Amino acid sequence: MIISNNQIRNLLNQYLKQDAAFSPNRKAEVSKLFKEEVYNFTVSQDAKAYSLVKEAIKDLPDIREDRLAKIQKQVKTGTYEVTNEEVAEKMIGRSLVDELV
Repeated sequence: MIISNNQIRNLLNQYLKQDAAFSPNRKAEVSKLFKEEVYNFTVSQDAKAYSLVKEAIKDLPDIREDRLAKIQKQVKTGTYEVTNEEVAEKMIGRSLVDELV
């Protein structure tokens, strides 16, 4: 599956929002509810990132048929072009996602 720049930005924004939403006060409330001494657990950053990515992409189709048809047509007609900047953006974006996941 190819991940777009918008998906990467959305994922990073969701990740930052989740971290900000789980403030120390909220953690104290949760600890009281579950009596921290009995239910002491932690979730790794990798697990949090995995969960975010999984939720963000679970409803996405495996193949975007409309985009695939457009690109296939461009390839057949010889008009498909990709700039160096687009290639670099995708490489960096995928590298960032690999680091998070």
